[in-house]
Amino acid sequence: MVRRWFAALFIVFIVAGPAFAEDSIAPAVGDPIAAPIEVAARPMSRGSILPILYVSFAVLNAYDGSSTTTALRLGAAEGNPMMAGIAGHPAALWAVKAGVTAGSIVVAERLWRQHRRAAAIGMMIVSNGLMAAVAARNASVIRRMR
Repeated sequence: MVRRWFAALFIVFIVAGPAFAEDSIAPAVGDPIAAPIEVAARPMSRGSILPILYVSFAVLNAYDGSSTTTALRLGAAEGNPMMAGIAGHPAALWAVKAGVTAGSIVVAERLWRQHRRAAAIGMMIVSNGLMAAVAARNASVIRRMR
């Protein structure tokens, strides 16, 4: 099961990168009014790394929620004291997972808009790394429980 999740995450990294490539829009030649408006109306490009980090973070959080519920069903105990009261209630667990995912993406987007691009990318890389460690730990616990 863990291999399938990581294979899916790998596919997201490989396939999603080109999908987020920026289309260049050239201003009309000889139209002095259209060029400034067109450039100003275009949103800042995220490149391909930030959307990929968003998707992988969401996938890792989904795996964490799924593996946590599986481990609890097998008799494991939640190791995170902040989540111990919530983990036994699947609806609350998924609500917290969705909130953490959305909140992290919102913070990264704000950093990006404030021209703190390295901070936005760095925050998402660290968040993905932490969630990957949690996912690996959950997989280890489930493997031992079976």
